Amino acid sequence: MEINLGPIKTILILIAVGVWILVFQNAGIVPPIRTPRVVVDSLVKVKGHVEVDNTVFVKGTVNTNIESINGYSKFYKDPRTGEYYVIPMTDAYK
Repeated sequence: MEINLGPIKTILILIAVGVWILVFQNAGIVPPIRTPRVVVDSLVKVKGHVEVDNTVFVKGTVNTNIESINGYSKFYKDPRTGEYYVIPMTDAYK
């Protein structure tokens, strides 16, 4: 009795090609087939850096801590023009 190894070899070759495509995509050599789209309806906590190439719509409020961005100064110096701007800051706890 002889075993036909043709279909088994074909399946193993397809698995190997698929694994290498994933490796090359993760390395950035092969671009992904489609870009991921993220739609979230609940609270999302983002740490680190996020690049946005388009428009972001925010429902509700976004907490921005001016002191952590600008230090403890109430003035912002524009790096392009050198002009100073007053940033209105209020402390809700005082």
